[in-house]
Amino acid sequence: MEEENEGIDRLTTLPNSLLCHILSFLPTKTSVDMSLVSRKCRHLWKTLDVFNFHDNCDEYTYQGPDDEYNEQFMLFTVFVNTVLSLRRSRVIRKFRLSCDHIYPDPFAGHSIDTWISTAIGPHLEEFHLTIFSADGFSNLPLTLFSCCSNLVSLSLNGYILLQLQESSVFCLPSLKVLQLLEYRLDLNSVNILLSRCSVLENLEISFNPESLAIIRVPSSLKRLKITVENDVGALLEIDAPGLKYLSLKHITFCDATAVGNFHNVEEAYLDVSHSAMPLLLGDFPEFRYLLHLQLGLLSFNSTFLFDMLQKCPLLQSFTTYLFKKVNRSYDSSPSYKWEAKPKSVPKYLVSHLTFIRFQGYIGNEMEFIGYVLQNGLVLKTMIIYEYWLKSLDQPKTKEWLKKISDLPRGSAMCQVKFW
Repeated sequence: MEEENEGIDRLTTLPNSLLCHILSFLPTKTSVDMSLVSRKCRHLWKTLDVFNFHDNCDEYTYQGPDDEYNEQFMLFTVFVNTVLSLRRSRVIRKFRLSCDHIYPDPFAGHSIDTWISTAIGPHLEEFHLTIFSADGFSNLPLTLFSCCSNLVSLSLNGYILLQLQESSVFCLPSLKVLQLLEYRLDLNSVNILLSRCSVLENLEISFNPESLAIIRVPSSLKRLKITVENDVGALLEIDAPGLKYLSLKHITFCDATAVGNFHNVEEAYLDVSHSAMPLLLGDFPEFRYLLHLQLGLLSFNSTFLFDMLQKCPLLQSFTTYLFKKVNRSYDSSPSYKWEAKPKSVPKYLVSHLTFIRFQGYIGNEMEFIGYVLQNGLVLKTMIIYEYWLKSLDQPKTKEWLKKISDLPRGSAMCQVKFW
C-alpha cells in the first residue's frame, strides 16, 4: 500500500504538461478516473485535447436483456457528453470513438452524429471511428473532409456508409494515413476520396464487395494493404514509385497499363489468382529492391514461381503457401509441374536468398525444393509445413521426409526443418 502511495505521490512532482502528455495515450475513462487517485490530476483531464472513447458494450461481452443493454449505452452517452461539455479547450486534436451498440436505435445514431460534429474542426489531426450497428451509420458528415485541413490520420471501421459524389467539394491536403475497414464499401466513393489526398502515404482497405470494381490509388503511397474478404475480388490501378510495402489479397489487375513500377518495394504479400499469373509473368514491373516476399497461390506451379522470383533479384526471404483447399488431383496435372528448368541459376538464389518456407502444398513441389537446395549458396533455413504428409500412410510419409532430407545442398549451413 505504501508503494502505491509513493507511486501516486510521484505524480505530484511532474509538470502538468508532462502529465497531460501521459494522459493523452490513455483511454479517456482512465484519464478521468485518475482524478480519484491524485489531487493534481483532479481537473487535469479537462485540459486534454485528445479523446479516446469506447462503450465496451457489444453482443459478445454483454449478454443482458435489451433494456439493460440500452441502459449501458445511456451511461456511456452521459459520460461522453459530460467530458465533452466540461473540457476547457474547444480544440480537439485527436478523437477516437469505438461504439459497439449493435441494435438499431435513433438515439444512438443522433448521439454519435453529435460527437463527430463536436470533433470536426481545423485543429483535428487524427480521427478514428469504429461502429458496429445493425442498421449501419450513414450520417458521416461531409465537413469531416471539407473542414479538417490538418487531418493527418483517418480510420473508418465497421458498418460505416461512405457516400461521396464527384461534385463534393473537399480536399485533405495533410492526410498521410487512411484506413477503411468496412463491411461494405462503395469503391466509387473511395476513389473520389483518394483523388483528394495528394500526400497520402499509408493506405489500408478491407471490405466485402458485391461486384467487381476498380480501385485507383494515389502515386504518393509508400505502404499499401488491400484485403478483399470474399471471392468477388477487385481490380487495382496503381503507379506508386515510392511504394515500400505491398499486401494484396483477392486482387487482380485490369492489364499491364494499369500497373506502374514497383521498383522500390521491399516487402510484399501477394495472394495470386490464376487470372493474374500471365500479367505477373509478362509486363508486370520488376521488384528491384524486394527483400521479403510472401506469395499465396491456388496450387503449386514451379514455372510460375521461378519466373516470378526472377523479378526479385535481391530477395532474401520467401514464403509460399496454398490459400485455398485444392483437390489432390492437381498433384499429377502436367500444368502444375516444372515445364523447363532454367538455363542459368538466378542471382537471388546464388547471392541473397537465406530463408524459404513452403506451406500447405500437396507434394508436387519436390523438384523445385531440390533445385533451391542445390543452388541456394547462402541459404540458411528451409521450412516445410508437413501437415499434408499426415494424410499419407506412415511408411510413405517417412519416405518423403527422408527424400527431402537427403537432397544435396549447395550451402553447408542450410538446415531443413519440418513443422
